[in-house]
Amino acid sequence: MSEVLLKRRAELLRLLSGSGIEIGAMHQPVPAPHLKVAYVDRVLEDTLRRHYAELGEIPFAPIDIQDDGQVLGKLGDSSQDFIIANHVIEHMSDPIRALENWSRVLKVGGRLFMAVPDMEQTFDKNRTLTDLQHLVEDYEDPSPDRDFEAFLEFATEVSAKIVGACSLEDSAKHAELMWKEQYSIHYHVWNQETFREMLEFLSGYLPNYALHAIEYAPTMGDEFIYVLEKR
Repeated sequence: MSEVLLKRRAELLRLLSGSGIEIGAMHQPVPAPHLKVAYVDRVLEDTLRRHYAELGEIPFAPIDIQDDGQVLGKLGDSSQDFIIANHVIEHMSDPIRALENWSRVLKVGGRLFMAVPDMEQTFDKNRTLTDLQHLVEDYEDPSPDRDFEAFLEFATEVSAKIVGACSLEDSAKHAELMWKEQYSIHYHVWNQETFREMLEFLSGYLPNYALHAIEYAPTMGDEFIYVLEKR
């Protein structure tokens, strides 16, 4: 990551304080010495290293809490001063559920820091933008079949493009392999406008959702940033 992007993140991270969690930090934990951070991931380091063999021996953040970042079932209500989730929400099969639970575990006045990849600037650029209807269906009617469709699209429009042209049959086999391994794909993709639309929608959709944007940084490099506060 460039120095410019790191500096922008650091400036916005000053809006956080106290004790909290970072979800899915892996080999890029946020450098924030003013914060007390516990690291959360859904699997332990040996599984992460198997899934991301290309990272070699790069050090990973220690996993303090093994938990599903979408659920945070091991964390109590109103227990955290902050949550950091950089390039994480796109890995959630149900982003609305994730944001609902992130709101749940934050204290009043607690803040959520999210850096989100802009699909138009990443390897997701050939995929279809996720619309609100799709997100609501994932929340109201979770479906393994719909989840697998995301794996198939990822295999066809991302994996196949990276390794070179592949047949649809090969892409389907790759999708099945990733599904079996529960590889952490990008289930959903957004640009700045569609992500903002989702956040604005949630305030009137979820009765217990209490997150409000207090700071925003537009796309630079491959990401845009939101800082939300629980009120």
